Amino acid sequence: MAKLIYKKRVLPEAGRWLCTLMKVEETANKFYDPNADKLDKSLSLGWVFTYDQKSGTEIRIWTSPSLGIFKGKKSKALQVVESLLDKELTDQEKESFEGTDSLVGKKCYLEVKHVTRPDGSVYARSEEFESVSGKRF
Repeated sequence: MAKLIYKKRVLPEAGRWLCTLMKVEETANKFYDPNADKLDKSLSLGWVFTYDQKSGTEIRIWTSPSLGIFKGKKSKALQVVESLLDKELTDQEKESFEGTDSLVGKKCYLEVKHVTRPDGSVYARSEEFESVSGKRF
């Protein structure tokens, strides 16, 4: 007999939080359209952070794997990486950046906001990242 599982959804608390990166998961981008998008948009990265002050509370941030800049704005992945490393990456460092394993265990601040969908449900969103030393990238 198949077992059913109830998993309670915990909404991460809004505010500015010191968080630790626990893992990064590579998944297929559910919004990818092979007829309209370039192949590099077929993957997404799921960055899993825990709140240092609230053990057991996780927040996931979804980004493309790009460490690029488009129209003067840094990609979210680049902002996360630079915040975790506490430094702005040079073009050479971006090109040679191997992977995310070296980032696991590092800390940064996340600005978490609550957003209400048209159906009334609420979700957490983080768009701002800050290094432990206070630099915004």
